Amino acid sequence: MTLITTVHSYAGGVAKSATARDLSAALALMGHRILLVDADHQADLSVSLGVDVDEEFANADDSFACTIGPAVLGTGALPKVREVYGLDLIPSSITLYNLEKELKSDVSMVVGLRYALDEIRALNLYDFVFVDTNPTLGDMATLALLAADRVLLPIPPNRKGLRAGSFIRARVEKGHYHRLNPGLKILPPVITQAPNTILARQYQAEIESLFGGTLGVVRYRPGLYPSAMERQTPVPFLDQGDGRAEVMAIAQAFLKAVEVARVP
Repeated sequence: MTLITTVHSYAGGVAKSATARDLSAALALMGHRILLVDADHQADLSVSLGVDVDEEFANADDSFACTIGPAVLGTGALPKVREVYGLDLIPSSITLYNLEKELKSDVSMVVGLRYALDEIRALNLYDFVFVDTNPTLGDMATLALLAADRVLLPIPPNRKGLRAGSFIRARVEKGHYHRLNPGLKILPPVITQAPNTILARQYQAEIESLFGGTLGVVRYRPGLYPSAMERQTPVPFLDQGDGRAEVMAIAQAFLKAVEVARVP
């Protein structure tokens, strides 16, 4: 059964898109069938994988047609996927920004992505689907979290990261998202952008205590992670050293975490 995981944080700059991209690439390297869905109109994830539909098409309607937009609106199906680094990608576009306005005018559309991905699940084409959201608590985040079975939080070991992680955890377990999607469960988070400082280790200990553990730690490597985004290559494909090893270890921890929590 296909497991759908939304990678989410309302805080920007926490390596959310990088986590979704690198984890998906690592699982694809392990032989799993992966669909990666970019639901962030900034399209950083898509561009970091070499897919820029806003550059590809001069017409905004053509760009929008390559995204989840028509399926959410009910005016079309999910688009043809792009094959990148051994996984399938549904890219995003700046035109997806307009979708939030539509969601506000017709709240029933927030289930549009859920219905579209349920059709994908029924075909059994993928082992895992990952949805990358924009950093918000608005309707686009709700759209992605209503579509998911699990939510994965990238959390840097600082006050901003801990505050965001704690707030979203509460909304998933007993708040807004729980009421809308009671089957949604939260996974152990990924610690991102972790420097080797006493303060960071203190925050990491707080995060581990709050969530009962983590999937692993992405160390602060300014020479690797920004260059992976710029070179449009996931870390598991770009690096053969410690960076690749830590991402592959996170992928193994993810598989272990969901083994006992797969959708029946």
